[in-house]
Amino acid sequence: MYRVYRVYCDGATLYNSSLESLKIFNPSLELELNKTGSFQFTVYPDHPQYSAIKKLRSIITVYQDDYLIFRGRVLDDEIGRYNEKHVTCEGELAFLLDSIQRPYDYSGTVSGFLNLLIDNHNAQVEESKWFTVGNVTVTDPNDYIVRSNIDHVDTWTELQKKLIDLLGGYIVIRHEGYINYIDYLQDFTLLSPQKITFGKNLLDLKRIRKGADIATALFPLGAKLKDGEGKDTDNRLTVAAVNDGLDYIVDEEAADRYGLIFSTHTWDDVTEASNLLAKGQAYISGLVNQPETIELTAADLATVDASFSSFHLGTYVKVTSDPHGIDQNFLVTKLSLKLLELGANKLTLGGALEGISGALAGLSDAQGEIILQIENASKTASTAIYNVEQNLLASLQVSEENIKSTVAENYYLKDDTDALVSSVSTQIEQTKESVEIQFNQFSADIEAVAAGTDAEFEEIRKYIRFVDGSILLGQVGNELELKISNDRISFLQDAVEVAYFSDNKLYVTDGHFIHSLQLGDFAFIPRANGNLSFKKLSL
Repeated sequence: MYRVYRVYCDGATLYNSSLESLKIFNPSLELELNKTGSFQFTVYPDHPQYSAIKKLRSIITVYQDDYLIFRGRVLDDEIGRYNEKHVTCEGELAFLLDSIQRPYDYSGTVSGFLNLLIDNHNAQVEESKWFTVGNVTVTDPNDYIVRSNIDHVDTWTELQKKLIDLLGGYIVIRHEGYINYIDYLQDFTLLSPQKITFGKNLLDLKRIRKGADIATALFPLGAKLKDGEGKDTDNRLTVAAVNDGLDYIVDEEAADRYGLIFSTHTWDDVTEASNLLAKGQAYISGLVNQPETIELTAADLATVDASFSSFHLGTYVKVTSDPHGIDQNFLVTKLSLKLLELGANKLTLGGALEGISGALAGLSDAQGEIILQIENASKTASTAIYNVEQNLLASLQVSEENIKSTVAENYYLKDDTDALVSSVSTQIEQTKESVEIQFNQFSADIEAVAAGTDAEFEEIRKYIRFVDGSILLGQVGNELELKISNDRISFLQDAVEVAYFSDNKLYVTDGHFIHSLQLGDFAFIPRANGNLSFKKLSL
């Protein structure tokens, strides 16, 4: 089953890859962390929604199956020679360009500052451009920041300069119902179950580390110093008082390697020289050890096989390539997607998975897949797992999911799950009913199990299992299985689909016919001399 892309303009279908009547041309997406992103396409006058596309007014959404991958507005619509519209859209973070932050002075938490900016934004724009502050996991070491501005600056620029540039992290939009949450995250913790492997789906790889971004010496600057009357001066706090009189710091090892390369950075909220020195030392470490970016082209196996999960922005991906000496997790920082040229899709990965809690780092591949499936099924899971405590909870949820799966197949173990929360218990009961409906022919066996014959029911489960709405036939652990789903009957080898029946057709990855192959009234028939004949069969 192929991935289905759908595009909507103000809720009306603009494109559906499975419908010939709704076509757009050259649709392409550029998605990047901490960028507004863009979507481009061309539409001709015979399209039913041609006239409905309004510059700066129309809201465009792009779905991959049921997963929202882009929401934004029409920015430009150039008319070509044949009256075709070449449409360029910008992502919804660009809504923050429509509001202006008036001069202000702020001191308090990171979350409080973000709320201040978003409240000011919402007060100036229409409801379709509103955001609600959601999860904020970026913190300042002192849990106290000072920010100010004497100018009138758009919200997006102010957010970048006063939060992202100073504290790092990622601004992410999350949708739940009709609410557009804006999250400010220190890091992401989801691991994609789909891997990128040399010789399988890794097509090209380029490693990038920019020397222009490296610095080996730093002038750390703090808050403005005040005069005798308590007014700000043009002079700033330096580290000289706690750094042997020097107002700069040097990474000696890096300086030996690259030479002295000076840079500067200002922390307006730092008023103590010792705190400024600590911040400067941490900052120069990042300037010296610039993260390596990997730009690669990989085949997204999810585009041709629905059993795989697609790559998404802000998830980590395991990359394995022996020729390049790579075997680690990297963050998906950029996606270039061509909706009609799936082989041209490109991923940009950067930054090894570091600092992730043991709760996630120790998950098996299967558990990682469960997490991502939960995220796809429930729009809340993608942003519910951010700090150590929540990671530990995620691990517990995975265990609960495993228990739920076991209950779905062995409901007689329900008594062992008294510690589960009530919502999970409800799911278990619903799953139990589903199993009873699907396997009512085994009612006698189930009753026997309830009476204590666990072994008998377990023997049945070795060969027949109900998993995620499908029936699996075949002994557990055997490399060959038969999977019966609503839309197909699949033949699996080592859990990979190698052939399937669907729409009165048989699809086979590789075919081997031992004797002959008949097509209607014609057949390929081997001769006695070893040659092959193609002839019409006699009636």
